Amino acid sequence: MYRLRGSDAFAVYSESPTSPFVTLKVAIYSPTDEGDTPDSDDIKDFVKQRITVTGAGRADFRILRVPFDLHHPVWVHDPDFDPENHIHEAELPLPGGKEQLCEFLSELMGRPLNPDIPLWEIWLISGLEDGKTAIAFKIHHALADGKTIARMIEIAHRRTNFGGGNEEEAEGEHIPGASRLVGDALLDLARSYTVELPHFYHHLKQARQKNAAIVEALAGAVENLVAPFSAPFTVLNRIGGSAERIYRYETFSLSEFKTLSRHFDCTINTLVMGVCSETLKRYLQEVDDLPSEPLIAAMPIGDQAGSTLKKLLKSDIQNNNLAVAVLPLYQNIEDIGQRLAAIKEAARAAIDHVRHADGRRFDNYFDYMPGTAIRLMHSAINQRQRKKQNPHANVVISNVPGPRQLLYALDGRLKLEELLSVGNLTDAGHLNITVWSYVDKLSFSFLIRKGALPHGEVIADHLRDVVDELRGRYLTDETVEN
Repeated sequence: MYRLRGSDAFAVYSESPTSPFVTLKVAIYSPTDEGDTPDSDDIKDFVKQRITVTGAGRADFRILRVPFDLHHPVWVHDPDFDPENHIHEAELPLPGGKEQLCEFLSELMGRPLNPDIPLWEIWLISGLEDGKTAIAFKIHHALADGKTIARMIEIAHRRTNFGGGNEEEAEGEHIPGASRLVGDALLDLARSYTVELPHFYHHLKQARQKNAAIVEALAGAVENLVAPFSAPFTVLNRIGGSAERIYRYETFSLSEFKTLSRHFDCTINTLVMGVCSETLKRYLQEVDDLPSEPLIAAMPIGDQAGSTLKKLLKSDIQNNNLAVAVLPLYQNIEDIGQRLAAIKEAARAAIDHVRHADGRRFDNYFDYMPGTAIRLMHSAINQRQRKKQNPHANVVISNVPGPRQLLYALDGRLKLEELLSVGNLTDAGHLNITVWSYVDKLSFSFLIRKGALPHGEVIADHLRDVVDELRGRYLTDETVEN
């Protein structure tokens, strides 16, 4: 039995009836030989063989909440674990195109996972046009972050024969009862507050001394920083809506994005933020008033700065190793080059600020905060937005680099053509934009709360228009990187 670390427990406490805290990865395959199309049994065998050996979150572990949330939940081996309970099949209606796939994934992302078994499920999707097939991996965010899943995907597609499951033994214990959960929680709390927390504060004191010079060096970038809860209130932040979702995606050439980023002297991530900035500007102009203040994006980054301190508790498993930076999108700077330059400096300042926090960020305290406190924090955020006060951010935009080489399944019988990913929605937000690269493709996925955003499905159309305009204005066949 292992206690969840604070960052993983946060994902559990963030759930609500209208916000299952799940993330989705979708792999779309085509047969490498038209005369050899694997059937569903072949694909299921592939999935069953690979899933149990690639999951950092341990595929056969359940999450148990502690009564009254006295302490964080625990990981417990499920003695009744059976991969068959997590693998499902679906067939798309004709013609099996992008529209039908998006409708199926929209419905899938609106349903919570079964809390009485390990929190993941896989859907084998047939009926795609051109003989393609898809595997959709839906997983609770407590089990993995984007980089972890990207690594899992690469491992799963290696042409290596894996063993029959996790090498780690399950310790043979049964599902603990309420009395043991409460007793262990109280014992761990005593150790946390008498041993670990003083050690943590000692680390913070050292960090403040060590960072004095760094803070001075970063002083010039402070003007580019924005504070959390300074975002303008827009339709993107209205409280309401159901658990139903709208999923859409658009895929572009990564080479073209690289060429555009060189033209504007910025990173791919800055260009992604700039494209999303213009997309949201056009959407808000269509359905709502465009605020005069910059829209604020919450940008997950793979750096926890101080949360890797050695723990005395038996809580070695940590699946989420990311932090969140906030940056302005400057949608009211008309010139796209000037806007990208401003976003570039703001992103650099935001990332530097997070990485030099060295344990002094609010989320670094999650290891020591009871679940009740975290749930009250969510309630306070929602209450602010009911009063139309400044939200934490207007939108979540994440950009995760995926595999750079072509991946194959079933010993080369299936070629991975496209890799899609989308994150979760909390009750405080109605739009998540997740960008994943794979070989020479860059896919933008949109998860939208149905009924909360008017005509939310058009956001993806605006993105396509923005990219097409940039491509037509700044690219020629000769300028695109091969």
